[in-house]
Amino acid sequence: MKPLWFKRKGILFIPKSFMGWAILLIGIIYAIYLFLDIDSTSHSVSDTVRPFFIYLFMIGSAYTLIAFLTSSSSTDTKNQKD
Repeated sequence: MKPLWFKRKGILFIPKSFMGWAILLIGIIYAIYLFLDIDSTSHSVSDTVRPFFIYLFMIGSAYTLIAFLTSSSSTDTKNQKD
C-alpha cells in the first residue's frame, strides 16, 4: 500500500494530506530562498531570471515526481469505490 499524499487533477497534483502540503510548502520556501540568494549576487535581471528558472524547473520536476509516485491513479480510485 503506497501513501496517498496527492490527488491528480488533469496534469496538476493537489496535496491531499499533511505530507503533501509540507512538500509543497518546502518547495515554495526553497524557491523563494534561491531567488533571494541569486538576486543578491546578480547585476542584471537576466542574471537573476535565467538561473532561477533552471532551479525552479528542477524543484517542479522533483515535486512532480514525488507527487506522481504518491498519488492515486484513476484505476486505483475506481477500484477503491467498488
